[in-house]
Amino acid sequence: GNKQAVEAREAEERFARFLWGLEQHNTTQQAKQIGELLAKAEQNNATARFLTLAEKYLYDPNSPYRNDERYLLFLQYAATQQLADYTNNPRYQKHYTMVQKNRVGMPAADFPFTTQAGEKGRLYNLQSPYILLFFHDPNCEECQYVKQQLENQHTHFAQKGVQVVAVYIDEEVEAWQKAQYPSTWLSVYAPEIDKQDLYDIKALPTLYLLDTQKRVLLKDVRLEEVINYLSSVYLR
Repeated sequence: GNKQAVEAREAEERFARFLWGLEQHNTTQQAKQIGELLAKAEQNNATARFLTLAEKYLYDPNSPYRNDERYLLFLQYAATQQLADYTNNPRYQKHYTMVQKNRVGMPAADFPFTTQAGEKGRLYNLQSPYILLFFHDPNCEECQYVKQQLENQHTHFAQKGVQVVAVYIDEEVEAWQKAQYPSTWLSVYAPEIDKQDLYDIKALPTLYLLDTQKRVLLKDVRLEEVINYLSSVYLR
């Protein structure tokens, strides 16, 4: 088993280098290289290994390389070529559906919500230069940390016209009802998101930045990326 473990580790290191190399290329070239890699893998019965690595590196919420658009290129090739390791695996098919939702540059999916005060609303009725969707759970530690960081950005966000919308999608409504949010935020309960798989929420917290037309500017990013983006944008 030791030889296999070494081989697996070497394959993984090569794969990581391959991914790193993709960053130098445009999407068309990336798709071509991924296609060549998977075609070769298919001849060597190694497709399953590469799809597993693609998921681990590009889709896992804890991966520093996480990149939905790049993962989509792997799945697109596997789906188009009807590779058996893809077609026999419903999990990858689900991923393929999910990563195509709310892509950067596309309109975000609308959803109905209820505020803590019990008022009904919809994402598309909100009017703001920017909307930051903060998918969270009041009981999750990482969410608490990001919430604190967001509160620290209050002045910066206010200057840019950012409406923070804290979105809760889980069952325990009481925990959400009790939670405290800054008065300038909109805290909403939106179970339809989960019921209808409207957004691909891999882990909490998840952040999306939308523009005034509700187009996705940033999808599933760290708070630093939101801050950097807004710092580089001057409201015209």
